[in-house]
Amino acid sequence: MQRVQRHGDTLFLMGGSNDVLRLYSDADLIPVAAWQQRLAARAEFFAARAIPWRMLLAPEKLSVLGDALLPPDAIRPAARLRHPALLDPTATLRTHAASTYARTDSHWTPHGARLAFERIMADLGLAFDPAPYLALPVWNLSYHGDLWTDAHADLPPDDFSRRAVPDWLHRTHANPIVAFKEQQGLLNEAGLHVGSYVVWRNHRPQHAKRLLLFGSSFSEYRADCALLSLLAALTFAEVHFVWSADLDFGLVARIAPDLVLVEMPERFLTHCPADDFNLAGHEAAVLARYETLARYETLARYETVARYETVPGLASSSSSSSSSC
Repeated sequence: MQRVQRHGDTLFLMGGSNDVLRLYSDADLIPVAAWQQRLAARAEFFAARAIPWRMLLAPEKLSVLGDALLPPDAIRPAARLRHPALLDPTATLRTHAASTYARTDSHWTPHGARLAFERIMADLGLAFDPAPYLALPVWNLSYHGDLWTDAHADLPPDDFSRRAVPDWLHRTHANPIVAFKEQQGLLNEAGLHVGSYVVWRNHRPQHAKRLLLFGSSFSEYRADCALLSLLAALTFAEVHFVWSADLDFGLVARIAPDLVLVEMPERFLTHCPADDFNLAGHEAAVLARYETLARYETLARYETVARYETVPGLASSSSSSSSSC
């Protein structure tokens, strides 16, 4: 199976380490029983602390735009799980399909991210006014997304919109992993994604709440308008983002958030995490490895990494070639 398949002028992730296309026909690829136990354990943990939480599955592009490439009896991966805290925004994104994913990228557009965020807020029973977000100055960048290769040289670049970060929103903390990759110019280095941790503070929040967001490349540590993190940071008084699908319950206890959101790509359902992530320990191990590599000048620096070649938590998830806001 090819990792990427083209339909018209649009590229789709079909293979890769998560064997994406097979997820729609082979139920054995998703450990449903393990996931149900994990979701129940998370619900018990958060209920004991009276912390509302939700888990959002970021839909595969195939789930939203790929009907022509799927078998007739296809079952979306997200449809195999059921839990009150589990959110699947696929139906909403399908109603706006033309504007939710770029032609050459596997991730949602700013409009797709906003639709997903609106679904989260509605499910939590919280009002969301998009006006402050929509009022931010906007500009476009033109480039090929993470699914593009020279094999599709006839496809023109996509336009990716960006919005200016307002002066009432500040990043107040970046952990050593983020600091290292920013200092070294390794913003899209695959091995430095999981464990990225940043904090934003908002001086004009719509909700005076602290949100802890565990997420992936659909959320991110950068203030990018196509990512859930920026939408959350523009809405809540304080947002903590941790790049991991594997939860660090010790960190939850220390931060004492008012809300917890877990975002994970639909294709990552092939791996059920143990929720034994230790952010501090992961930071130390990752930095020790990369600082040693840098010291001997053997670190391979690259800026275009296929972020779909990863397993959440245990392996890293790489980022697109987009510039942050």
